[in-house]
Amino acid sequence: MKQTLLFLGYGNLARSILSGFAKSHILDSYQLQISGRDEAKIQSFITQNNLNATYLSPTPNLDIHNKILFLCTKPYGLNSFSYNGKALSVYSVIAGVKIADIQKAIQSANYVRTMPNIGAFFQKSATAIFAQGADLEKLRQEAERFVNAFGKAIFVSDENLIDSSIAPSGSSPAFLALVAQALIDSGVREGIAYPQSKEFVEATFEGFAELLKHYTPSEIKTLVTSPAGTTAEGLAHLESCGFKGILEEAAHRSVLKAKGKL
Repeated sequence: MKQTLLFLGYGNLARSILSGFAKSHILDSYQLQISGRDEAKIQSFITQNNLNATYLSPTPNLDIHNKILFLCTKPYGLNSFSYNGKALSVYSVIAGVKIADIQKAIQSANYVRTMPNIGAFFQKSATAIFAQGADLEKLRQEAERFVNAFGKAIFVSDENLIDSSIAPSGSSPAFLALVAQALIDSGVREGIAYPQSKEFVEATFEGFAELLKHYTPSEIKTLVTSPAGTTAEGLAHLESCGFKGILEEAAHRSVLKAKGKL
């Protein structure tokens, strides 16, 4: 008999994770259930995403016994339900909610916190993982298989580093979006049509991603920058404006917000 994967939540992140599971054929090995407060929306979610899944009513209690539970709700959603039984594993993508808080609400043999980013939409998420369980090696193997289905699994040694990963991963696509928009607009300013400028930036980001696999950021700067050249002039201006420090502070403040310190 197949094990059961139970998803609590049916938003964009749940959709992205399940899309990765389907493409990686993970769903072939499991019975899929989806739960939440709005049955009509869930049935539509199942149909629109062509899922072989059933709706599981959360009332009066959500049956989690011997299931692998994925928590894909907002932080307040965790305590909006009552849970019946003991899960095999609980995977949480809820920002700022620690395993100790999950344990108060849900009984399970294993707990895994993950922090995907928006790249999960295209199975390109950089996802921090912290796992806690009796058979840790087996749990890590399971978690890696699941998470690699929608991107890259990166294990951290301390649960606090889950929130810290918001700086280089969780919030960083939004910061990079500002950089991308600025570069597109700069092309328009210099006379390039917007669609063409966007093409330039898209291709540049793709090339930069490949460069970053082989070189450090400092090495990339050296490769691009000629003495007294155009890039050197631009970099000098960015440094005079404190661009790097501004970006670091923005990422730091995102982490503080996740930790409830702002």
